[in-house]
Amino acid sequence: MLHAHGIDCLTTRDAGNLGLPDDEQLSFSTHEGRAIVSFNHRDFLQLATQWQARGLSHAGIILSKELALPGLTRRLHRFITEYREINLTNQVIWLPSIPR
Repeated sequence: MLHAHGIDCLTTRDAGNLGLPDDEQLSFSTHEGRAIVSFNHRDFLQLATQWQARGLSHAGIILSKELALPGLTRRLHRFITEYREINLTNQVIWLPSIPR
């Protein structure tokens, strides 16, 4: 859905990484220069802390409450459109809500 708006994105499934542990997902996204989007707040907050303690950099972590795909897509599209120039390196961002 984001591709239709000209946004370069890659799903875990499309990358062939379905089922990989979170740390490997984060390593892959970082190697690709892509922020990772996850509903898994607990584990990714812990990973961000661990990576920082070890002096490792990641390409960014975007966390969201669990949403159906259309809602997630709307929020991501808006976030990417409004914050396209922001450097997400080593940042953990909560995906903002869209006002009704």
